[in-house]
Parts: sequence; structure tokens; C-alpha cells
Amino acid sequence: MNFWKFLNLLETSSLYFSNAENLGDNNEGRIPEVVYQMMIEQDNENGNTNNQDTYEYIENNLRKETLISSWTYHDDESYALWKMYAKDKMGIAIKTDIPSLRESFNETDRLIYIGEVKYFDPKSFHYSTTNLYYPFLVKLKYYSFENELRCITSCTQDELKENKLVKVDLNKLIKEVYISPNSKPEFKKLIELLSQTYNVNFKVNFSKVNDKWL
Repeated sequence: MNFWKFLNLLETSSLYFSNAENLGDNNEGRIPEVVYQMMIEQDNENGNTNNQDTYEYIENNLRKETLISSWTYHDDESYALWKMYAKDKMGIAIKTDIPSLRESFNETDRLIYIGEVKYFDPKSFHYSTTNLYYPFLVKLKYYSFENELRCITSCTQDELKENKLVKVDLNKLIKEVYISPNSKPEFKKLIELLSQTYNVNFKVNFSKVNDKWL
């Protein structure tokens, strides 16, 4: 993330969850066309519209109601993700682990589901339509470099269907922080000062991705 998003995280003690429609990928949360055609064929065989109704509900309702926070489960840092999301020499990456990520949500009453994204190959695939969150945990295979893990929640009936901030325990969530490899030493001192100011304990490291484009 960029510095300002990190500062907002510290200021609000909240993770930003984006509405699925606003994530950038136009296929986000959508059942792939090849799967949908198979669903229609099944409806025709069974003489009903069950699958078509499911598709339309996901397309017209669930994509607006579903909120996502994206992470990566790379063992090491990713040059591609630094370049995409934090290339201004003031970029920041948070390191955590699954138990800590899960426990950090004890600050909210929302139900948070955590799942690993599967990458869809139209030539060889398994696709489930029995779990309505499944379309939000499947992406086309050219996104596979992201190795994405997602935290997912839903808007309640009385909420506006829009992006949300979800309360977290930052001391549970943040294990370490990595800053852009070409950041100045003063930037590292600033992040350490913010750690003290907001009473959140974490170690600050320079990224090991040493590339002049970052």
C-alpha cells in the first residue's frame, strides 16, 4: 500500500474492505461464461431457472454487497506487487500470519471469512455454484502471480452497499513492516515514530527487492 493508506490504517485501527465491483477486474465475482452456459444447459434439462436465478442474484446483488480485503501468501516479497501498489518510494507492505490475521478481527462484530483464491483455467477446471462466496475466491489464471488470500464480509441489510472500514487489533495484525527498497533512512525513522505514536509494536525493514523502478 502507499504511505497514506498505511497512515489511515494506524489512525482508524481499521482495514479497508472494497466493494467487489470496485476492485478493478471486470470479471470480479462473476461466474465465467463457459460455466454459465453449462448452468443454463442444466436448467433446460431440469425444466427450471435455478442456476440462472443464482447467476442473476450474484451479478445484480451479491457483487454490490460483498466486501473484500486482499493479501498475498507469497513466502517472499513480490517485485510485481511492489511495482503495482507501492512504487512511489513511500510504499509499505505489512507482514502477518493466518492466526494473527484471524485474531485481529476480534475487534469487530462482522463475520469475516478467510479463503485462498483459486485460479481458473477454462480448459481444465472445477467450479462450484453451491457456495455463494465461491465466485469471489476464483480469478482467471493470469492473476496467479498474486498468490492471493482474501478476507471477505458482507454488507448488512440496513447498510449502504459500499466500501467499509473494519475494526482490527493492529498489535495482533502487524508482525513486521517492509518499506520500499529505495526509501530514504528518514522514511524508516518516520514509520518507527508512527509505531510509537500509535502504540503499535512492529519491526521496520527495508524491502530486499532492490530495483530502481521502485
